[in-house]
Amino acid sequence: MSKASTMDSFSRNAVENFVQTVVFVDDKIYAPSPKGTVIEEKKVSAPKVRKPATKSVAKKPIDLAVYDNEKLEETATFSPHDIQASFAKKRIVCSLHQPIKRKSVGIESDTYKLCASADIVIVDWDLYGDAGENAKTLIENLVLQSLEEDPHQLRLVLIYTDNPNLFDISDRVSERLIAKIPKGIEYKDADKGLAFHTLNARVVVLGKPAIRLDEFKPFEVRESELADRAIAEFCKLTNGMLQGGILMGLATIRKQSRKILTKFHSGLDAAFLTHRALSLPHEEAFDHITPLLVAEIEAVLEDSLPTPLIDNSKIENWCKEKWIPSGHAKQFISEGIDIHEFAKDFCIKGMAIADNYTPGNISDLAKTIKTLKEKTPKWPSVDAPSFKMLTSYLSKDSSGSDLRELSVLMSQRTYYGDGRHLTLGTIIRESGGDKRYLICLQPTCDSVRLTKVSTFLFCLLSVAKGEKTTHIVGNGKDFTDLIFKPEIENCVTLTFKPSKGLVTANKLEFTDHSVGQGYQWIAQLKPKHAQRAAEQFARELSRVGLTESEWLRLKTK
Repeated sequence: MSKASTMDSFSRNAVENFVQTVVFVDDKIYAPSPKGTVIEEKKVSAPKVRKPATKSVAKKPIDLAVYDNEKLEETATFSPHDIQASFAKKRIVCSLHQPIKRKSVGIESDTYKLCASADIVIVDWDLYGDAGENAKTLIENLVLQSLEEDPHQLRLVLIYTDNPNLFDISDRVSERLIAKIPKGIEYKDADKGLAFHTLNARVVVLGKPAIRLDEFKPFEVRESELADRAIAEFCKLTNGMLQGGILMGLATIRKQSRKILTKFHSGLDAAFLTHRALSLPHEEAFDHITPLLVAEIEAVLEDSLPTPLIDNSKIENWCKEKWIPSGHAKQFISEGIDIHEFAKDFCIKGMAIADNYTPGNISDLAKTIKTLKEKTPKWPSVDAPSFKMLTSYLSKDSSGSDLRELSVLMSQRTYYGDGRHLTLGTIIRESGGDKRYLICLQPTCDSVRLTKVSTFLFCLLSVAKGEKTTHIVGNGKDFTDLIFKPEIENCVTLTFKPSKGLVTANKLEFTDHSVGQGYQWIAQLKPKHAQRAAEQFARELSRVGLTESEWLRLKTK
């Protein structure tokens, strides 16, 4: 399989296209270290946080006597401009920043503000001989920002140092972060105790070329190779198949941003203001800008991204190299069948896989597919256990939580802000009492420009208990399966008092104006999904009752 067809190369290509800004923080950018500097010997102590597998390193002191002066001189040479050039070759802007001595690097500093907007931050450990104090402060603030202030921003922080003991630095940084986020640090065996994750950030300790123990060599990087290593480390933040595809899309939008802007040139200002003046109410004209931008972005993605975005060669590589079969998947496969090969056939050929395995070597899952295909179109409900086995085959467990999470992502709007309004497709849940779920069927045009207490139309949603499911709501961990039955007896009306023309939730809570009953905001369906629910309910209301021949009516069944 060629390198270009692997998932690793796909992720790397996506990251290289996505990453645009890097900040390198060092105290010797404008005053390079003189050649011939001898690195002071330091005793390597056992790490406090890293895994026990690396404890053997603590028993080996660094013997500088075995190195000659020429090698010491070579390891002391340092050029930040080589770092900048390594990123320039990938068309990534790398800013070189030297903080002012004895100035803070806290959240109000120029150093922090510059780093906070960068995709990758590289910081020297020992800034002006402070033994890592400023570096720890800067890293802590950047990691907390990625968790609290901007929880959807991916960030890579690289500590780049000539310190011989990388474990000591990793321990000191992780201790600082654990004090702030005790349960938010994740370690992986492959990182050897020199890297760790938070929700959206990755911190890695890398060494400048210097005299170190062999255990540190995989984390030692020359300045000219730092860009390649930074890209590789960023890939570990976005190593998923869908994440790679989304990064490619975001990178494409960035590259086409100028072309999108030219579509809305200043010559259209007069026309748009005329449109605003003629609109009723005219303030809503500015709400039309978002759909215009969304349409242009959609056009860019449709015309610029390759089709298919993820081809069969990458799917095959994912099945063989990335997928880890779980216990419940292994029990579905008959002896003598390569589980990874079967997974590849299942992903690429889909339901047609049942025709590719002979009765003598067919697996249990292939038998299930063959059986279920014969029961179409109602095969999911005809044999629910087999359907569950089939759909959870590739998942980490048989609970189906990942399938539910994807279903929510595909059908419901994601909120990046705090405002929640009541409109067509809003799902709410009764507070206290029976905690009934309801879906709002109020037409969108009747949900805005409200001036008085207004009545909203809802339909009850039943909690699924072994039945078919039409909607799923949840928070990414816990999910509830719901059933939408568009029937007259499930119709409910509630009254709400608007604020500035809309019914707005107060801390995710709506209050029925007539009885004071509270309703918690749960989810918002995407427009087409909400419109489908409204159409299904309208179809039920528009049924026609008439007199006809019973014989003829039965013939239509």
